[in-house]
Amino acid sequence: MQEIVKKYQEPIGLNLGSHSALDAWQGQRNYGLRSIIYTTPSRARIYLQNPMVGKPEELVEDLPRLVRRDLCVVNDPKDIKKTGDWRSAIIILDKYSDIVKYADDLVNLECLQITNRAFAVYVGGDEYCSVIENNYAVPILGSRTLLKIENRGEIEKDYYWFAEQAGIPSPKSYKYEVHEGGITFKEPIDEPMILKAEHAHRAFEREFIFAADSRDLEEKVAREVKAGTLTKEALENGRVEQIVLGPHANFNFFFSPLDAKSEWGDIDDWFAKLYNVSLEEARICLANQFLSIDERRETILDGLKRLPSDVQEKIKRIPSFEVTAHAILSLRESLLKDLHRYADRFLLACREHAFPGIIGAWCLQTLITWDRVSKYELKPTTKLDFTIGAEAKTLTDYGLYDTRKESDPYMHIPVTQDVALRHGGGTNVHMGLGSQYANAKYKKPMSTGDRIALEIRRALKTGQLHEIVT
Repeated sequence: MQEIVKKYQEPIGLNLGSHSALDAWQGQRNYGLRSIIYTTPSRARIYLQNPMVGKPEELVEDLPRLVRRDLCVVNDPKDIKKTGDWRSAIIILDKYSDIVKYADDLVNLECLQITNRAFAVYVGGDEYCSVIENNYAVPILGSRTLLKIENRGEIEKDYYWFAEQAGIPSPKSYKYEVHEGGITFKEPIDEPMILKAEHAHRAFEREFIFAADSRDLEEKVAREVKAGTLTKEALENGRVEQIVLGPHANFNFFFSPLDAKSEWGDIDDWFAKLYNVSLEEARICLANQFLSIDERRETILDGLKRLPSDVQEKIKRIPSFEVTAHAILSLRESLLKDLHRYADRFLLACREHAFPGIIGAWCLQTLITWDRVSKYELKPTTKLDFTIGAEAKTLTDYGLYDTRKESDPYMHIPVTQDVALRHGGGTNVHMGLGSQYANAKYKKPMSTGDRIALEIRRALKTGQLHEIVT
């Protein structure tokens, strides 16, 4: 794939039409790249009714005229010619996985696949994303081999494994035994917990069951199995973990291989000096750019939360957590130090155990709790070259200046509950607005989709497309 892109003269962004494709599409338009969206008849209206057309600095007033000029719609990639004035194309396929059949045509068009969760799920083929890793011969902007680690509980080295190697806080998990009627814990656990398992009727969604303790969870699971919403197979691949109390926040990052090879002046020298790392490691961390924060709004949980408490208590239905919308957040500034520390650890663990590791857009999904340092501050289970903060000894090492002098203080801790090693699902909230932290750094609107397109444009200009694909 890296050899193929060395021959590209005009790369085209290739986007699976779902998830965060609108943000990716508008970013490619904004940076003068051609785009292709491939979708299905049932979802095509999303892109037919939200066309991203016009040249980068062109004022859009007469939308139909620009759509006629810039956008074409086809059923077969062979109908798209590299020549011509078109800027965007929509390919309508019977099913998403059909795109694999057109790999040669897509390479001839000089396509770069932009990854999102829908791409991994609908094209991946199985829990190991085997079709993408072994059969989809189109260059991918990002890591081809890290897409599968989101399939938690289905493969050995999922993102929980990588989080453990990185030594970053994540919820404690509890083992249980599965039987025909539900689950049983060997020993009672007296703390709140949550079961995450595949929904019986929606294979790409998870069932979430909250419980006050292990006995409460056993009873609730038995009811769900009887109702048919949980299967024995789903429970065998499920996970029970502690409930971490705190707000949910998705932190969107972009790792730039181009910036990791660049000199940063005084900043990289001082970063290396302050945190006792090499200059190369300092530049890798500086290239792990923080873009934005979003939070999820979920059905039917959010509806239940808006009801009076006496009504909530009488409703017997277990809330579902179908992600439905996203909202913008910002973070208390002093907490950014911990966010960066954990994000850098995770990135470096991926580089060590699955080189080249993370490339491009990725997302650290957390719950930010308030607890004692000793409960969560972990050391990596394997030696990483880079372990910022892993051996903190004093309060000031943790950046705490407003607490009493004690050996085990309380602090805000971002606890990682999910990781997305591709374009995150909540970034459409920044589309057209840009990402607040990235906007400030780049002095212009810069959503995740914009940042992806910028990296493609920079890599093309400098002859480094091969550095950003796998």
